[in-house]
Amino acid sequence: MTKVIKVDPIVPDPLMISEAALLVHRDGVVVFPTETLYGLGVSALSEKAIRKVFNIKGRNYEKPIPILIYKREVLSEFVSYVPEKAENLIKNFWPGGLTIIFEASPKLPSLLTGNTGKIGIRISNNPIAQELVKQADIPITATSANISGQRGCTTALEVYESLGNRVDLILDGGKTKSLLGSTVIDVTCTPIKIIREGVVSLGDLKEHL
Repeated sequence: MTKVIKVDPIVPDPLMISEAALLVHRDGVVVFPTETLYGLGVSALSEKAIRKVFNIKGRNYEKPIPILIYKREVLSEFVSYVPEKAENLIKNFWPGGLTIIFEASPKLPSLLTGNTGKIGIRISNNPIAQELVKQADIPITATSANISGQRGCTTALEVYESLGNRVDLILDGGKTKSLLGSTVIDVTCTPIKIIREGVVSLGDLKEHL
């Protein structure tokens, strides 16, 4: 049976988040709110856990899964390099709803990258997501908590109706602020390629490209 924990969305209780962080280290599946939609969180370093995400969503194994990190300082651990053209985007849009695609570090499972060698990363500005990644102290997956092809979920109830008991824990932080996912941009190519427009508008992006 999926456990649901109601968490203050503004000032989350670290003790409430600690159970979720422990689950991540045990290859469990945690659902949590972000600044966009609710996300499916597992250890981004565990192939076993990542495989669970693909199976829960019915996701094609060739589609990479984005991840969250806690702070800019750890970015270099999970990417091969940070292009200079990415620095201005990081400065202006992290934390927030911009997922930046980099060349992935070999330490990340190839399953996570869909065997593309690339990985989408962002830092969330949602207090619950931030506390979860901070306590886990490892990157966690951040793909939307829904069946692939279906609408993303903005409440814990929608997640439960979509995924049922296929996840271990849902952190209920109320309704998320957006019906859109994150904006996705690829900085591994020249010129930079916008993969998907989401909560960060193309207009805002162009000011900093």
